Formats: sequence, C-alpha cells, structure tokens
Amino acid sequence: MAVQEMWVHGHSATIEVHRVGRGPAEDINGVPWTSVIGLRLGWGVVYRGVDNCYWFHFPVPTPAVTDGVRARLRRVMLLFAADAGVTLEAVHVWDGPDRAFTQDELAVVAENLTLVDGRNSFAIPGHGVRWGIGVSAMFRFEDAGNVTLHCAGVEFET
Repeated sequence: MAVQEMWVHGHSATIEVHRVGRGPAEDINGVPWTSVIGLRLGWGVVYRGVDNCYWFHFPVPTPAVTDGVRARLRRVMLLFAADAGVTLEAVHVWDGPDRAFTQDELAVVAENLTLVDGRNSFAIPGHGVRWGIGVSAMFRFEDAGNVTLHCAGVEFET
C-alpha cells in the first residue's frame, strides 16, 4: 500500500455562519463582503469573528479508488493562526454525506504552522473512502478576532 497526502490551500475555505452569539462575522479592515468570503491573501484566507462559533469547510481532492483498491483515511491536518481569544474547538472529516471522523473538545490556540499530533494533526482509524472528502474546523471567538486558514490536508492509504 502507498501513502498519499492531498492538501488544499486556505483560499478554498468557506464559512458556515450560525447566529449563536452577538452576530455574524465582521468585514476585515472595511473591505466589503470579507465577512462572507474572507480576505484572500497569498498565504491563506482571513476571517474575522465576533462572540460566536463558526465552521470552516475545506474540500479535499480525494483518490477514492486507485488501481481498483478503495483508499483509506489515515490522518487529517490543518495549518492556521488565531488571534488571542480564538480557539479551534473541533475538527470533523466528511466522506460525502457520512461523517468519517470527529475530534471535539479541543482547545487549540495561537499559531499552528507545524504539525503536532492531537493539536492540528489527528490520526483517523482506517475509514474506507466512498465519496469525496471534506474537512470541517470549528473555531470559537470569545470576542472579535481573526483566524488565518493556511491549508488543510488528508493522508490517504491507497
């Protein structure tokens, strides 16, 4: 079996907003629509949240079948930087409509630009891929703050 990693840049991330706290995301530095589409920069996308929880979703290229053999998930990885008061709370991996992995009750803060097991890199116990993989990351904003999403990746066994 071969191991293959597939990554997507932070530019691909989209936000899912639920009105839990004071309200939706905010525009960044007065740039219109950045509360919805984020502020895309060379190194990632920046979103600004306010007293709320937000899910961010990354579509990952998926080698579902290679040489007649179905791929298996091995690891999910996320590189990001968060302002003070912004915390990574959960990472979920979706295989089409099916949740393949859940890591809740996290409390990851600050800059995470190298992979650390249990912090921004999580082993997945061999889920066989059926469809297309999406990575979802939930951040909690205690007050106004930014999160920069650099990239997300999945390691497959093919």
